[in-house]
Amino acid sequence: MSDNALNYIFRIFWILFLAFILTDTFCKSWNTENGGKGRKLQSEKGTFVGYDPVLFPFMAAIYLALCVGISLAKKEDILLNATILIDMILFITIYFTLLLLILPVLRRYYTAKTCSAFWVVPVVLYFEPNMLGATLPSFILYIPEKFLSMLACIWISGFAVIFIMQVISHIRFARKLQANSRPVEDDALLELWNKMKKELDISLLVDLKYCTEISTPLTLGMRMKNTTTYLPKRSFTGEEAEMIFAHELHHIRRRDTHMKFFLRFCCAFGWLHPLVWVAVRKAEDDLELSCDEIVLKDADNNKRRKYAELLLSIAGDSRGYSTCLSASAKALRYRLKAALPGKIKRKGAVLLFLIMVVCGLSTGKIALATDRGTLSELTGPDMTSIEYADIQSDRYDDSHEINDVELLSQYLSGLQAEQILTAYVNDLSDGGLSGVLAASDASFALSGNFLSITDMESGRTEKYHINTPIDWDYIESMK
Repeated sequence: MSDNALNYIFRIFWILFLAFILTDTFCKSWNTENGGKGRKLQSEKGTFVGYDPVLFPFMAAIYLALCVGISLAKKEDILLNATILIDMILFITIYFTLLLLILPVLRRYYTAKTCSAFWVVPVVLYFEPNMLGATLPSFILYIPEKFLSMLACIWISGFAVIFIMQVISHIRFARKLQANSRPVEDDALLELWNKMKKELDISLLVDLKYCTEISTPLTLGMRMKNTTTYLPKRSFTGEEAEMIFAHELHHIRRRDTHMKFFLRFCCAFGWLHPLVWVAVRKAEDDLELSCDEIVLKDADNNKRRKYAELLLSIAGDSRGYSTCLSASAKALRYRLKAALPGKIKRKGAVLLFLIMVVCGLSTGKIALATDRGTLSELTGPDMTSIEYADIQSDRYDDSHEINDVELLSQYLSGLQAEQILTAYVNDLSDGGLSGVLAASDASFALSGNFLSITDMESGRTEKYHINTPIDWDYIESMK
């Protein structure tokens, strides 16, 4: 079995493993929150699905730093990391767009928690991005190097401005809330708050404060130790306070402030695509809907009516990386409808697993091409002077030497090709052409439509995609 076949098998097993991690944590989170049978999560570690959502921005930042900030890196390494970064951007924009389009159907048949879990697929998918990169490219994205540099500057500038504005807005909002708040001193409210924290097994010290700058309850805090739940300065009945606390404490257990950070980061990451902005808004709505769902899990019609009235009475909006009980007018109508009794919806664990597998098999398929021309134009004199060549069939022990290397050089040097950036390594186990170039101390391997030329001294490999159909029968006739 060839090395690339083994890599592909490993890739499939790795994707299945990631899909299992995602689905398993989803089911555990479901059991933890709904009191279901089976394995549960340790709630002090959070009931988020998959991995902590801040992982994706962290990994994307690493690739961005490799592309922009490391001046000692080789040009080829920078461009290869740029390819991975482009793959991330394209996946996020395409996935979020498709999810946005099918969201009405998903919301009709699946629970709000399931819908909110679909948005975290990229976090799990890119938990080990290098594991997903070394596969045969299915798509060649041609961007001339000068245009790529210009496009990168535009994208990075937009990303930096939007992301920095998001962070500044969050910090200002947090400081404003802190400056205009005071601790809740109502013994009855504090007793209820601490009781519900204990019931939900939340051991963290989460502050509860009144704030004059808000009209809806919200939770703020990227660090779990600094998490604060703010209440608007108004009186609440015991039942209203219980519903508010249940909603916000479930946000805290799920680390939804981290999820908000991830979603806003995706906005900045894919800022060129307008539908990403719409998709992120819908994803934020699903976070709130999923908490509505758990609060009203065993509620009767009377409690559902009171919850809907509560949403109407404290309608507002949140800023920064915060979660809030009530939403703006655009999302409020759907949340009020969802609060009414309805048919039982599906859990959707199998669908979540399948979506993760499909997405995993769809990533890492892009190779970036920065230059086009004939092979002689791209490689210089290399392909015009082949010293030795060997053609192989689908077995290593069935190979034949090419006698007319001059004719082979002439044929190959005239093929139209493009230089590509990919971690894929040519494998001749399924047949191909290999040999040594006379003009330089280098070897070459041609399999399918992919050519690699390796400098024997430095170990550097340049890779090309052949655009012209290769006449293998003609090459066979040269042996």
